[in-house]
Amino acid sequence: MNSRRKFIKQTSLISAGLSIIPSMSFASNARTSGKKLRVGFIGVGLRGTNHVNNVLLRSDVEVAAICDIDSKRIKIALKMIADSGGEKPVVFGNSDFDYRNLLALKDVDAVIISTPWLWHTKMAVDSMRAGKYTGLEVSASNTLEECWDLVNTHEETGAHLMILENVNYRRDILAVLNMVKQNVFGELLHFRGGYQHDLRFVKLNDGKTPYGKGAEFGDKGISESVWRTQHSLLRNADVYPTHGVGPIAVMCNINRGNRFVSLTSHATKAVGLNRYIK
Repeated sequence: MNSRRKFIKQTSLISAGLSIIPSMSFASNARTSGKKLRVGFIGVGLRGTNHVNNVLLRSDVEVAAICDIDSKRIKIALKMIADSGGEKPVVFGNSDFDYRNLLALKDVDAVIISTPWLWHTKMAVDSMRAGKYTGLEVSASNTLEECWDLVNTHEETGAHLMILENVNYRRDILAVLNMVKQNVFGELLHFRGGYQHDLRFVKLNDGKTPYGKGAEFGDKGISESVWRTQHSLLRNADVYPTHGVGPIAVMCNINRGNRFVSLTSHATKAVGLNRYIK
């Protein structure tokens, strides 16, 4: 138990340092050594290519490899890299598990995973076992067992994993966190948070334009509506909890001396998307 507490504390501090203090990042270490950090990307959909674009803005990092089973997304990512003047990366995507061949590359230092949710844990576990620094998009895990899979794999391998919860590092959230640290509000006793996001144009579209109007999803949809909407059909739950609970957890020192004792989830019937489709 002590090792788990130590792991959570250390990774929390590392995560904050990587996002808030760039000089502590792996890219900075690569810069001081004169060697570029080589990053592989598993998943180059809209979210994945956003990460690719961020890497292309840096002179001390390069895209070493990309993987996606959607050939259209591979072409888009390759064009982005070529237009930026970067060298063509190694490409994978012949099967669902071709990402393991990317992980086998010895010259890939770090991996960013931006795939549909059900693949997050298995890919992150494989990445850590391959000895890669791993950045994992949220929600990272879909079950309690998968949460422990991530923790246990870290303890077994010593590999580093950072969950890429971007809300924690928004300027407004960091401003409030700074106020909390400065004791502006005094002792904090009660918090409220949630996933406040209009998802109509994310889960439903016309099958041609992501985040546009329409009511298609699944095989008839495009982008996230191909896979994400199915979760709403099968589960009435907050399947994306870290946006809301992440900033709150930091402010009340969860896993930094404080901890969750119990968790209770409530949900209403699904009304909004139902009415929108009609």
